[in-house]
Amino acid sequence: MAATNIILGYGETLTRPHPLKRGPGDKKYPYEIGVQRQWLGEQLDLIAKVRQAESLALKPRGESVARFTLHPAFLAKTYHPNALLQASGLRCVGSRSAMVKPRNVASTRQKAGEPNFTAALYVAGDDGAFTRLANMLQSSRTAQTHQLAFCRFEMMETFSAKDKDLVTRPADSKPLLEVVLHASEGDNDIVDAFAEYVASLDGTVDVARVLVISGLTFVPVRIDPNAARALAAFHFVRAVRVMPSLRIGGRDMRSSSAPAPLPPFMPAINTELKVAVFDGGLGHTNLSPWVKETVLLGAEATSAAYLNHGNAVTSSLLFGPIDEAATHLPQPYANVHHYRCISPDLQAPSGVPDADLYDVLKHIDQVLKNDKPSFINLSIGPYMPIEDDEVHPWTALLDSHLASGDILATVAVGNDGEKDWPESRVQPPSDMVNAIAVGACDTKSTNWMRAPYSSHGPGRTPGMVKPDGVGFGGSDNEPFVVYNALTGQYSHTTGTSFSSPATLRTAIGVKVSLNSPLSLLAVRALMSHHASRPKTMLMSHVGHGRFPQNAEEVLTCDDNEVRVIYQGTLKAGENLRALIPFPTLPLNGKVTLRATLCFASQTDPEHAINYTRAGLTVMLRPKHNRKETIAFFSSSKMYTSELEARIDDQKWETTLKHEQRFNADTLHDPMFDITYGAREDGKSVDNKSLPPLPYAMVVTVSAEDTPGVYNNIRQRYQTLQPVEVHPDIRIKTASGQS
Repeated sequence: MAATNIILGYGETLTRPHPLKRGPGDKKYPYEIGVQRQWLGEQLDLIAKVRQAESLALKPRGESVARFTLHPAFLAKTYHPNALLQASGLRCVGSRSAMVKPRNVASTRQKAGEPNFTAALYVAGDDGAFTRLANMLQSSRTAQTHQLAFCRFEMMETFSAKDKDLVTRPADSKPLLEVVLHASEGDNDIVDAFAEYVASLDGTVDVARVLVISGLTFVPVRIDPNAARALAAFHFVRAVRVMPSLRIGGRDMRSSSAPAPLPPFMPAINTELKVAVFDGGLGHTNLSPWVKETVLLGAEATSAAYLNHGNAVTSSLLFGPIDEAATHLPQPYANVHHYRCISPDLQAPSGVPDADLYDVLKHIDQVLKNDKPSFINLSIGPYMPIEDDEVHPWTALLDSHLASGDILATVAVGNDGEKDWPESRVQPPSDMVNAIAVGACDTKSTNWMRAPYSSHGPGRTPGMVKPDGVGFGGSDNEPFVVYNALTGQYSHTTGTSFSSPATLRTAIGVKVSLNSPLSLLAVRALMSHHASRPKTMLMSHVGHGRFPQNAEEVLTCDDNEVRVIYQGTLKAGENLRALIPFPTLPLNGKVTLRATLCFASQTDPEHAINYTRAGLTVMLRPKHNRKETIAFFSSSKMYTSELEARIDDQKWETTLKHEQRFNADTLHDPMFDITYGAREDGKSVDNKSLPPLPYAMVVTVSAEDTPGVYNNIRQRYQTLQPVEVHPDIRIKTASGQS
């Protein structure tokens, strides 16, 4: 019987802390303070005039909000002007991306007069604070550090109502609007002042459904759409938009004429894992050996369409895409808890969504807090494309639950891929940085393509690679087959609603297949590592490629390669040196190095451009005995040419993946240097106050025409051991035996 090469674990035994000297070096400033005194001084004078002319009703606490745009050369957290703002009595309440044509450049990589990507900071304070800032600008006695901070700004201007008004004029006379305020948990006075202002415009605020997430407060407002611009004049408003409706996969579902076989009369392989689905419900107990249904508050009423969708999603998670020729359904990997959280009653008869969109999210929030599942799937969410500069409350709240890395979530990206841009873009909450966003491909065969209906990216920065990848979602020629327990038949369907739970099923299969300790971050890293994308396909359309369709694809290695899992934690500000296993036998061809690095991050939704708090800088040292290094996960390597990276450094992405071929003589016991950097609200933080950051890395080393690499590595690195496979899981060898 042919040997089976199982992936190796305990890569963390090849790591050790190793200090590196990394300094920022001298920074070239594009402007001198004398130039800035005139340029910014005139702008601050204009801000003061506009502010003084405005009604006090627009300025709670007597405070106003202005927009300060940084020069593109000063995006790094170390250049955040927080010290200057604090000295004047101002505070930064949020930020978003901006495009600016700088008057002068600070490096040869930029050209004067050309648009550049940068950050716009939203700065709040009273009249006295803005006056102090203006005085500090003009005074020669101002501290040198503050004078340099003034030289980092390109523009200081008002945050106009026009820039906040994102409302397209709907037909409904009083649609429900979603207003985003720069207000935190303790800023009730700002929310109260806003409610009073809305009442003065003949509108109403649903105070009971106000949702506070980090530094943002999301407020449902019913008002004439023509008043949106006046609504946006309130200083602490960040954005005004029409409240989106709930989406539920609406693609056709057709019953098959062939009766389905009975489900397997055996328990799930692992009955201890907690797996949650949030969807339209089941309405029966036919799957009770493996599925429990809980009806959440407000979802008591239902419909055939909602139940069909809930059943199809659950079938996809239990059994994957079903082969109609099979005599029996596969044994589920784990039991599923289906939470019916949506209902036709959550949408008004006119089609205008109610604020229960927030209630659904709050119910999901409570389940995640109380029941603490390890795996979740979401094939529902707000029906809207994501926006570059605004994070939706579904994304912000759910990302906070996933920031520990203790939950693995898959999210359907939506089925609007055939619409014009930007309506074809991925939909919340698939833009979460701590979840796997799943699109759809059209076939299970090797010659797959993105399903045309599958919504696509790119995502925002950070989180540019969205979808993370694709799974089989069905097509007209090859539909996705599910078991419909309501009818006892198979049903044919298509959609990302089903590729998402089917992908989660594979991830659960990887976890269940192993007795070795495997973190959920490691499962996520393995899924992305094994996603495969032909170079002709756009990363913006399919992410890292098609995810593995079964656990076996993930668990074995070919004879000419080795795959190693690293798991551990990183200390903020410190460098971890990770040795890459390398063979000692003669190599007959080029060597391919593929690595995937995953971590979970706390987030700052009020700072869309600085959304993630954690970031990793990774340098590859091709030869351990030489100082030469290369940036392995640079933006030019992560993204294909059609995805113009808006910033040079992609270290704030939570999934880093790259593959590169080398001549064999250019590598000699290579290693990675991995440094964990942190920020909060876009600025530097005290590294000593931060807990260790969990990470998982998967590294594959393969050599062309060189058999025996796997065994050579095992003999050389004795601490690396094959992960232990569960006794109920049968792994096929390369010859097809098991």
